[in-house]
Amino acid sequence: MKDVAEIAAVSIQTVSAVVNNKPEISQETRTRVLAAIEQLDYRPYSVARSLRTRQTRTIALVLSNIASIAIAAMASAAEEHAHSFGYSLILYNTHNDVDRETSYFNAAAQQWVDGMIFIPAMGKLGRVDILEAAGIPAVAIDRIPDNYSGPAVMLDNIQAGRLAGEHLMNLGHRHIAHIGGPLQLRLARERLAGFQQALATHGVEPGSCAIEEGKFNCETGYQAMRRLLEVQPRPTAVFAANDLMAIGAMRAVDEAGLRVPDDISIIGVDDIQVANFQTPPLTTIRQPFIQLATFSVQLLLDILAGKELTQSQIVIDPVLIVRQSTANYE
Repeated sequence: MKDVAEIAAVSIQTVSAVVNNKPEISQETRTRVLAAIEQLDYRPYSVARSLRTRQTRTIALVLSNIASIAIAAMASAAEEHAHSFGYSLILYNTHNDVDRETSYFNAAAQQWVDGMIFIPAMGKLGRVDILEAAGIPAVAIDRIPDNYSGPAVMLDNIQAGRLAGEHLMNLGHRHIAHIGGPLQLRLARERLAGFQQALATHGVEPGSCAIEEGKFNCETGYQAMRRLLEVQPRPTAVFAANDLMAIGAMRAVDEAGLRVPDDISIIGVDDIQVANFQTPPLTTIRQPFIQLATFSVQLLLDILAGKELTQSQIVIDPVLIVRQSTANYE
């Protein structure tokens, strides 16, 4: 830093102000200092700077399953938004293991991360006390635990289920089945609750509909649909709680010699990219992954900046995307 100051003919304090992007430096001085930095290929020693400022410009991103298409999309969007504000992300993948999540919370605290965004393992509230003790603010995203009142960004999952149910009911379907996610997850229970509310509004007893529980993957959607094909009367429509289970269900229908939507209409949730490339293209409830991730990073940045929050829990509206996998019941 001393060499940079000498070449730019400024003080070491001025070089530090430019490196830390302080606003009080004139553009002419800033340009001169940056030119000297480039000439010397100077790199600020981030650890020493962190010791002085107690800030590392890093955010921990603790995810339940990075292999998930939805979670991977959110991770990518979170990294993009954080990077645009000069922050780096440290990724931790818990594989839905609560013990591993606890160890990662401890690791993040020891690495002096400025904040954390997390998707709880198994949808349960983990050891956030570790973060609180270390003074690390955190924002939950997507899978919001029961009884969690902290900062969070989530989809309106009740409305997602309601939209799906309303769509199928408006098409004339009355024998509708549901392939849900693991009911230990709040979001899975909320999607089911919204779906049942829609049925009740149309005078259909929610208990009359067959319900299967999957694990948000193609295989469990496929197996659940095979069981539903044995139900009498056979469902004319199925609401799957995510697109992957819907895609698995479509495969089971095809193998049974039936057609979507001629024999059975199917609707999912998420609107992952491959949904539009199925045969037929999948009707779904769009979950805006980029918006969820961007809002979560921005909420955390606002907390770090000490801003007064107008709302600490942000709920994003789902959108019905109608394609060719659902049709009128005749």
